[in-house]
Amino acid sequence: MFKKGRTCVKVKGLNQERAINNIVKKIKIYNYNRIEHDVCEFEVDFSNHKVLIQILAEANLEITKISHQGILSNFKRLLCSYGIIVALLICSIFYCLQYSFILKIDVFGLDKKASGEIISFVNKNMSSRYKGKIDTKQIEFNVKKNFEEVSSISVAIIGQSLIININEAVIPEEMKEGEAIICQFDGLITDINLVQGTLAVDVGDIVQKGDILVHPYIIDAEGKQRMVAPKAEIYADIWLSGIENHYEHYTSTERTGKKFVKSEIYIGKILLYSNSAIFPFEEYQTEENIICLTKNNILPLYRKNIICYQTETKVIDEKFSAVQDQIIEKARKKALIFLKENEIIKEENYTIREEDGFHQIEFVLTVNRNIGG
Repeated sequence: MFKKGRTCVKVKGLNQERAINNIVKKIKIYNYNRIEHDVCEFEVDFSNHKVLIQILAEANLEITKISHQGILSNFKRLLCSYGIIVALLICSIFYCLQYSFILKIDVFGLDKKASGEIISFVNKNMSSRYKGKIDTKQIEFNVKKNFEEVSSISVAIIGQSLIININEAVIPEEMKEGEAIICQFDGLITDINLVQGTLAVDVGDIVQKGDILVHPYIIDAEGKQRMVAPKAEIYADIWLSGIENHYEHYTSTERTGKKFVKSEIYIGKILLYSNSAIFPFEEYQTEENIICLTKNNILPLYRKNIICYQTETKVIDEKFSAVQDQIIEKARKKALIFLKENEIIKEENYTIREEDGFHQIEFVLTVNRNIGG
């Protein structure tokens, strides 16, 4: 394609030589080609194509084909495409108009929930989204006034976005709202050191699991209730218990040591092979494991091993008096599980509940623990 552009014409008619000579005197031609006796083809500069058409018309020569090449011709063709020009013009005008408006609001520095609240607030209080009417300083003032968690704020218009950068205020720990301190144990209150909040118990009170120890508020000098995060050290004697049961007559099932392995081969869920139909023991326990015999195969092949352990059930007669110490120690160990590291045991005791052939030992440890945390 030529930079300036050329026009290629195919001409038909007699006595072409005289017309060509007239053309050459006025304009320059290129790539002249005599195709037939009365047909020729050549090129001229695009800027001269109108002169060429006029000369050919005066010479009564027929133009059978004409084509244009180059930047100038393409530009002219574009100028003639009025629809495209109008569309581009309208798009340009629309873009310029809409660029003067804010399309979205972005908030940085807060979590998603808080950012959404500020975006909603700014949207409601913006009289216009036209950039020229947006007062960023007023937005900064309004947001800081209505949101306590905002320490500092900057608002700027960038492109078609309203950017709000926020530094979150650091609220002192004692000013944060919290939940009431709830007792997690049954016990007897022995000492209280209140840091913040309103006490719901006193020294000497017996408390149960679930009771409120400290309310999450204080009463200020004006007699008003103000919410705070409660803090306190509350020590109580609590009771850690472990329970163990004993039956003087019971059955015990134990494995004898004999076993039998049954193997089954499967494709998918279809059984292909089994080495035995029944187990050889009258009383037994079973365990299973599955092994994949093929990998990366269309048809999965599995082997299931069923291990059958022979068991024997015995009737046990065991007097409580013969194993009382062991049963008590078992109950004590269960209570010790709840003991914290370096915690001192103040008292140990146990109770025995007896019925016909049945004894229940409850072992109780008394420890002093901070239950206000």
